[in-house]
Amino acid sequence: MTASAIREVTQADLPDIVRLATLCGFPARTTEGWRWVLFGNPQQGAIAPGWVHEGPDSITGFLGNFVNRYRCGPAQHLVATGHTVVTDRSVKGQQAGIRLIRHGVAQPHVDAFVTLNNNALSAPLLPRVGARPWLGHQGREWVEWILRPSRVLRALLPAAGPAERFDCHPGFSFAVEARRGGITFATLESVCDDELEAITPEGVPVRQIDVASLRYRLADPDRRAGSSYVVARMGGRALALASILLTKPSPERLDHAEIADWVASPCAGGVKAQKALLRHLAVIARRAGASRLRLHFPSIVPAGVLQAAGPHLRRRHRHDPCHALVRNDVLASWQPGPGDADYFFAFRIPPALFAARSGAHDRVG
Repeated sequence: MTASAIREVTQADLPDIVRLATLCGFPARTTEGWRWVLFGNPQQGAIAPGWVHEGPDSITGFLGNFVNRYRCGPAQHLVATGHTVVTDRSVKGQQAGIRLIRHGVAQPHVDAFVTLNNNALSAPLLPRVGARPWLGHQGREWVEWILRPSRVLRALLPAAGPAERFDCHPGFSFAVEARRGGITFATLESVCDDELEAITPEGVPVRQIDVASLRYRLADPDRRAGSSYVVARMGGRALALASILLTKPSPERLDHAEIADWVASPCAGGVKAQKALLRHLAVIARRAGASRLRLHFPSIVPAGVLQAAGPHLRRRHRHDPCHALVRNDVLASWQPGPGDADYFFAFRIPPALFAARSGAHDRVG
C-alpha cells in the first residue's frame, strides 16, 4: 500500500475539495467558488493557498491557508489564516485532519499561523499542535442587534413548511449610498488606495488594504448579491469603511447581516464617522429585510460606538474560535477585527442569493 502524503493544493483538486466539504457539511460552494477562494487572493503571493492529504486511492483531507499582509511602521508581516479543515471520515487510521493542521502550523515564511473562526470540533485539535487559544473572551464574543423581533419569535416555533425558512427574496440588495448629518456613505468605487492607507492607524500592526484586495472580497462567483462595502466620508475625507453581507447559518435558522470588515481612523473625526457608519449599517440592513445585524470582535471599535446602533446583545461562543502560533513579537500587539477572519467567504450564502451556474451540481451543503 502506498503511504499517504501531504502536498500543496492545485486547481485539479477542486472537485475533491467540493466532495470533502459536502461530506463535512460545510457551506455551499462550487468549484468556481473554491477557485476564487484559493487562487484569487491578491495578497497570497508565493505562500501555499492550502494543502491536501493524499491517500493511496483518493484525496482524504484538505486545509485552506489564506494570507493577509500587515504593516507596522515600515515593516511588512505575513499572517496565514487556516480555514476549512475537512476530511473523509470514512477513511480510518490516516489522521488526515491533525496531520494537515500540524503541516499548516509548521509552514515557513509566515510570521503567524492563526485561526479566527474555527469551529468547536477543530478547537481541541489546535493546542495539540502548538497553536494556543488566543484573545480570551474577546475572541469568543460578538454583538448583535435584533432588527425584526417578530421573525425571531417565529424562529422559535416548529417549522410548518419546507426546511428552508426566512429566506430572502431574489432581488435582495443593500442600499448603501446616502448622506446623513454631514457624513456621506458611498460604495468602494469612491475611494483610492491612498485614502485607504490613510484610514488605518499607525504604530500597531494593521492589515494592508487596497482597492484591489477589497474588490476581490466582493467578487465571489457563488454570490449573486447581498455583499457590499460602505465608505463613510466627512469633509471630503474617507474616515471609515465596513463590509456587510447577508448570510444564513442553516436552513432552519434566521438570516442575518454580518459586518465582515471594519477599518477606521482612530481620530476624533474617525470615531464620529464610526458611530454614523454603524447606525447606517443597521438602517440599510433593516430596510433590506435582514433579521439581525452582527459584529464579531466588537472590541475593535472605540467605546460608545456600539450604542450608536441602539440596544444590542452580547453573545459568546462556548469554545475558543481563535488560536495562534505567533513567531514575530511585533504581532503580540495585534488586535484583530472581523476583516482579519475568513467571514467574507466562510459564511453560508442564502439560497436566493446563490448564483445560478452550469456547475450547480457541484454545490455543497
